[in-house]
Amino acid sequence: MWFPVISTILTLIVIGAMAAYFYFMLLGGSSTEFKIDESKEISNIIIYGTIFIYYLVIFFIVNFFQSALFIIVQGRFSGQDLNFNDGIQSAGKYVGKIFIWSLISATVGIILKVISDNFKIVGRILSSILGAAWEILTYFSLPALVIGNLNIKESFKESASIIKKTWGETLIVSFGVGLFFVAVVVLGLVLSVAIIIIAPTTYVVVSVAVIFTIFYIAMMLLATTLSSIFKLTLFNYARTGNIPQGFSDYIVKGAIK
Repeated sequence: MWFPVISTILTLIVIGAMAAYFYFMLLGGSSTEFKIDESKEISNIIIYGTIFIYYLVIFFIVNFFQSALFIIVQGRFSGQDLNFNDGIQSAGKYVGKIFIWSLISATVGIILKVISDNFKIVGRILSSILGAAWEILTYFSLPALVIGNLNIKESFKESASIIKKTWGETLIVSFGVGLFFVAVVVLGLVLSVAIIIIAPTTYVVVSVAVIFTIFYIAMMLLATTLSSIFKLTLFNYARTGNIPQGFSDYIVKGAIK
């Protein structure tokens, strides 16, 4: 779980840095006027260029640490006792592939952003559809790059092929884990509100808010980690027909049914 923790911290730092840059350099410290005096086209280029860099950095951070997590999990599946440093060092060997894949993802992201911004409602709908299609088709691309040791083109084909075989199971992994943890968080929220209603003191409100925040972060990190583990489990099962060590036939095949 340290991988998503560090990934989240670095992502927040990048978001803060990019927000500060955008506010002070592009807006000149004002929320209403651009510091840029050139034409609208040049302003759009600068703005979308900034967003593209933001996408690229964020995608790279997320993909790198998720790759490290995949490597650790794959090692555990095969009986190896890999640690955090093993994951980071091994992911470093694929840093070139990870960067290229992040660059492609950022390019797709900025294209969808442009479509959404410039074609209003139709653009937003089209952008959402294309974005969902891209996310589904490339769902297994990162495991294929790192675990399958394929190139970019082969990883895309591999991901699309696995999706065709296991689209139902992929939906279970993608949405099932998320829905479960959303339900857990909602229950925690209901319990927190109930406690505040029963004892509406400042001390209770602050204590409950802090505890719920920690609980929420822990649940989201756990959900992210489990989703990655289940994704790699399904990736291995779809490619080899073998169920990785630590998962029973009943659980995996039951989920597929």
